[in-house]
Amino acid sequence: MKILFVHKRFLVPADTGGKIRTLNTVRYLAQWHDVTYVCNERPEDAPYVDAMKALGVRLVTLPWNETPRWSLRFYFELVRNLFSPYPYNVDKNYDSALRARIQQLLRHEDFDLLICDFVQMSRNVLGLDGPPKLLFQHNVEAEIFERHAATDRGWFRRWYMGRQAAKMRRFEAEAGRAFDRVVAVSERDAEEYHRRYGWDHVDVIDTAVDTEFFRPMEDVEVEQGRVVFVGSMDWLPNVDGMQWFVRRIWPLVLKWIPTASLQIVGRNPPATIREFDGTSNVEVTGTVDDVRPYLAGAAVVIVPLRIGGGTRLKIYEALAMEKAMVSTRLGAEGLPLEHERHLLLHDEPEEFAAAVVRLIEDAELRAKLAHEARRFVVDNFRAEVVARQFEAICYRTAGGRPQSNDACVGWAVKSNHAGSPNHRARF
Repeated sequence: MKILFVHKRFLVPADTGGKIRTLNTVRYLAQWHDVTYVCNERPEDAPYVDAMKALGVRLVTLPWNETPRWSLRFYFELVRNLFSPYPYNVDKNYDSALRARIQQLLRHEDFDLLICDFVQMSRNVLGLDGPPKLLFQHNVEAEIFERHAATDRGWFRRWYMGRQAAKMRRFEAEAGRAFDRVVAVSERDAEEYHRRYGWDHVDVIDTAVDTEFFRPMEDVEVEQGRVVFVGSMDWLPNVDGMQWFVRRIWPLVLKWIPTASLQIVGRNPPATIREFDGTSNVEVTGTVDDVRPYLAGAAVVIVPLRIGGGTRLKIYEALAMEKAMVSTRLGAEGLPLEHERHLLLHDEPEEFAAAVVRLIEDAELRAKLAHEARRFVVDNFRAEVVARQFEAICYRTAGGRPQSNDACVGWAVKSNHAGSPNHRARF
């Protein structure tokens, strides 16, 4: 197939869950098909042009300058968006020059399929003539705003997020219906799309992880009492989760184990996270070149999320490294993981803290959970298997058929998982 893949940004460095998920798909699609990847390019992306081309894609870019978070211009855009019918992140991701370039490519080349990554990008492709269109939807986007509006501590932010949620519900519903098919990342998300918007054209893929890259590191010693969180710290659900953990849960852990330590690992932490650094045995690392040594040195990995959507790649990556984990149920939402078998799931601060302490003190339980979790991830969620699932949906959307049985491998593996098969790709 000849595929036009539309995204906002480069996929490298792969420093967000969304980038990682898409990278795990695109690098295989580019091996199997002719992929043109069109996106904006920021000045800071220049060092990564060769890495993007090394994925095997034909790279088409247009220049773009991103508004820095928390800058004066950023706040001006937030205020201006009050008068827009679109959510802020949809306005932010729209570029008339990018849309014109996409239209030009569609007019002059014979593509079999257009893939749009994230509904926030869909204004750039909706209404354009061309091949069938597939939306790769990583989250129920309206739900993220709704959860912010319900949990934020500030009344103004709750009000603002409520307005964003209403805008996103309208936009997401209309945009999704304009695509020939939608790819969801969990059965739970697919069911939400049907319940909220009546979408009946959704297929599901699993959450993929590079199990060769994320594997146990025997040369890194586990630090007794070390608790680690890994995630992009410029994503609001992560910021909210770690503020909640440090303020409500971490003091309870320290009462039991005063020598325990916490590392918050991830890019661009805001001031509300940086202020924890150096207090109560907490270290905030900021951006790191490689998260694996931090995961490898952890006795316990935590995912204390209270808002968000989609599925958390950080969970499978840590489990693939054979790490014991405590998560909220929302943190592991959409993943077929079992409490007390693959990880521990708790939502209340006291129970979450007790679970962290339990794993720190019980090396046998840590090893049992970690071994079972890695085996489960390796057996079911290797990146190539999930990319085959995605490829099968591409064929279905484009109206073609796989050229070999290989393209159906993902479906064969996926059908063994628990959950309704109603949304899964079939031939």
